[in-house]
Amino acid sequence: MRVLILNFSIFLALLFVSVSGYATGNFGELSIIATSLGFKQADQKKLLAGKIITADLPETTDNMLAQSFAIYAPMYTYKIADLVLSARIFDADVNVIASGRINPLKIDASLAKAKFTSADVAELKQLKNFTGGNTFNLSTKEIAKLRASRQTTTKGLSKVYRDILAGRIKAYLKSGINGVTDYDRGNGTKASAKNDLVAMTKAATMLAEDTPGVYRSFLEYPKNQSLHIEHGFFWVKRKVQDRPTFVLEHRILERSPASLTILRREFFVGHSYNAAQAVSGAFTVSNKGTLVFSTIRSSSDQVAGFMSGARHAVGRKMMRDEIVTRFKNLRKRFAK
Repeated sequence: MRVLILNFSIFLALLFVSVSGYATGNFGELSIIATSLGFKQADQKKLLAGKIITADLPETTDNMLAQSFAIYAPMYTYKIADLVLSARIFDADVNVIASGRINPLKIDASLAKAKFTSADVAELKQLKNFTGGNTFNLSTKEIAKLRASRQTTTKGLSKVYRDILAGRIKAYLKSGINGVTDYDRGNGTKASAKNDLVAMTKAATMLAEDTPGVYRSFLEYPKNQSLHIEHGFFWVKRKVQDRPTFVLEHRILERSPASLTILRREFFVGHSYNAAQAVSGAFTVSNKGTLVFSTIRSSSDQVAGFMSGARHAVGRKMMRDEIVTRFKNLRKRFAK
């Protein structure tokens, strides 16, 4: 059974320092958050000793995978905030091939380096013959645009695909989740990343209860935006399931003197999974230490349908393993 190996390295890029020792802060209300995310009292000692702790979360749709994780990082909270809105956050991800920040006022220029290369021959062969299905995440109109272009060269296909990415960005900037067009799976079947993102956001009940303004900004973007949040948009070309894929993401940050609320949404993914979101809270618990709680949700056709329970179990385990592996790589890169 082929099950998606989810790439959640970007969610871990907040947590890149070497972790050791114990926080000196009083957790107080943070223990309530930990309990709500499925962590047990026994996990606290592991967490403060430098281990990543994880727990399963309720999955509200058949194609959703959901996990929570937490870590204590001996670094200033404001440094995490600086990374959240910076393309430097991709530096430690060994699967990232290229990336860049998107200026909403200069979309085409921002995507200039988003392209296929001579190393992507197998990918390009599939793309130029694509007419619908699970190999790529493209809408019916995007597939028609690809076919009508009659492009077969690396440069030509890159230009057509950049235009598709630009269209996705413009639609999201204008309409948010409602602008996310369905993927054409062939034979009249569609996959709705829009519905998946709505379900993921509504599953973030703690965010809705504790910071309703930020929650509303996340769910209803670009409408009803809080005045105290910052936005960042990025494109990433990364390797997923041994294939290059392009991902478009939106990050939201709210700062306060001793904490951060960090939201991240992958509103377009080139293939393998449909969409993903992370909701994180970073809390100062000592003079130089930050405790980070995060929930991660993704959607994938590969875990739905026949034997869904077994597929979900395998997917969750692979997610946890990926988290630990990515953290180790990030620590090697940044702990100097």
